[in-house]
Amino acid sequence: MSDYALPVSVSITQEQLAWLDARRRHGSLSRSAALRQVLDAVIHREALVPAPDRGSTGNQAPASQGW
Repeated sequence: MSDYALPVSVSITQEQLAWLDARRRHGSLSRSAALRQVLDAVIHREALVPAPDRGSTGNQAPASQGW
């Protein structure tokens, strides 16, 4: 069984919520599970593609992922 971290509270836009709910397979997947799948996909994608150079400050916002 996977180890889960403590719950995290986030705020999302109505557009993001609509996208998330559309991804839930007609309600058979919880919002939390759908978010975990998205995070896993991003983590996997970043492991395959080298991170861009963000300069010396390290606090620049990442570019839009287009999804």
